[in-house]
Amino acid sequence: MIRRPSSFLTIVIAVFVIFYLYYFANQFNTPSSLLPSSVTDASLQKKPPPLGAQPDTNPKDRYITVTATVSSVTTKTTFSDSGVDSNVQSVAPLPADYFPSDDDLDQDATWCETRYGPTYLQTIAKNARPFCKPESQSQFDCLHSNMYGESRKDSLCIAQNVVFEDLRFNIDCELRNSREPDLMGYPHPNNFQSYWYETGPRIIMTQFTNIGSEAAPLFEKHACSNPATPRDDGYKILIKREGGRNYWHSLMEILSFYFTIDALQMSINKKTGKPYMSPADTSKIQVIVLDKHDNKNYFELWNYFSPKPVLTLDEYVKDPSTKPCISNVIIPLPGASNPLWQGDWDPRICDNSIIVSTIRRRILKHLKISTARDLHSPINLTFIDRKGSRKLTNSKELTDALIAAYPKVNVKVVDMADLTLKEQISLVVNTDVLVGVHGAGHTHAFFLPPQSSLVEILPADLKHKGFRNLAGLRGIRYFSDHAPMAPSDRPDTSRDWHAEDVVFDKDAFMKLMEAAIQSVAHRGFLDSDRLNSCFGSSYGQVNRTQDVLL
Repeated sequence: MIRRPSSFLTIVIAVFVIFYLYYFANQFNTPSSLLPSSVTDASLQKKPPPLGAQPDTNPKDRYITVTATVSSVTTKTTFSDSGVDSNVQSVAPLPADYFPSDDDLDQDATWCETRYGPTYLQTIAKNARPFCKPESQSQFDCLHSNMYGESRKDSLCIAQNVVFEDLRFNIDCELRNSREPDLMGYPHPNNFQSYWYETGPRIIMTQFTNIGSEAAPLFEKHACSNPATPRDDGYKILIKREGGRNYWHSLMEILSFYFTIDALQMSINKKTGKPYMSPADTSKIQVIVLDKHDNKNYFELWNYFSPKPVLTLDEYVKDPSTKPCISNVIIPLPGASNPLWQGDWDPRICDNSIIVSTIRRRILKHLKISTARDLHSPINLTFIDRKGSRKLTNSKELTDALIAAYPKVNVKVVDMADLTLKEQISLVVNTDVLVGVHGAGHTHAFFLPPQSSLVEILPADLKHKGFRNLAGLRGIRYFSDHAPMAPSDRPDTSRDWHAEDVVFDKDAFMKLMEAAIQSVAHRGFLDSDRLNSCFGSSYGQVNRTQDVLL
């Protein structure tokens, strides 16, 4: 068969077809050898989307955008010249089962969520009510809590356009009738809840404010209704403390103050259509302490939101920068309203709290306390050795036995009263087992690290569950036992556990410590079956029932 030579036209067509196929092959599959050197094989692989719920940003298209990096969820993937819409989103939301509905929560879970979850703050923010008649020169709005199974409603208030004179904050607000439809079911300023130690909005309003039309002349006197008049555009926080000496009581007051500011950033002012406070506004906060307690304990936590100094009322009066016309005055939730007080005499099964975790993180960051630690390091045990009331009279005998029995454990015996607050917390964040007689020192359960244990020695017959419940919210282990009061000439019927010393059986103490220490034997990278070298689980026989189950 004779092969004819290819014509010029045939050759041209063949070359065109080869070029065409090569061009489109490279459009969709560029060999890595032809890519710039900055592009690696790893960068060509799509990284997985971040775990967790993703925002439903487009109600018309429930698909979301996932980026090529884990740290962001906003970058869209594009394909050059491919005809693919760069706005097409690539990952659907997590299945609905990942987001339990209210119907999935039992009564205990609902009880916990309305106190220790975001629902607590959201409910307060939603329950804002204006209490002034329209003709008032001031605005006075209050926000209220509403917790599952709790009839009491706690209140916080914000007054806007206020005059300060003669040690009082004057609010020109003619109060609305409590029977008006939107106010029914909410506490009225004339009938707010009362709290112990003469604290809370009701006492502050009675002793340190004037509210009503009688305040109107002061607005004229100081020209506070004139926008041109210089005014303090910050946020004055009026605090009346329970005493300022007890760590637990003080922290409850401080946390209630934090909750107040959080709620005001969430709640919408019906008059402006905007939140009562913005994040930027928090830098304008200044705390004014109204009580006469002669201490400034924990002031470093009161000024978390703002660098402005915490002032007593006397200091505020004498401050040359004080102006009579004030834009905002806040009366916060009192410490006694704090949900962490609730159920402290009953065991609760609340096993986590976003609120508690957030507060812990805030305080550690504010005090510049690092939580970084060597997870290979030996176990640290801190024994709180009280020197005032409720001493453990045989503490030296017990701690000596503990140190001898556990040479691999770093045991520190400390009196927290000798340390500053920052020093105390810095010690606790590196503690694996915190031990002590029932008292304010157990408040440090807030700051214990993950996988740690809390040990509480309670006076005989004391059934307090507050620190047990706090440990549950933190997800840390809890152990307890009861110790009898130390011998005394006075009859037991006349003795109060608050002030009485206790004595603890050595064998019972060592069994309690064994349980707590072994519970952290696998903290971090540790992998110890038994940490003690001096005795086994048979050390000491206890003839009475212990709270801790071994």
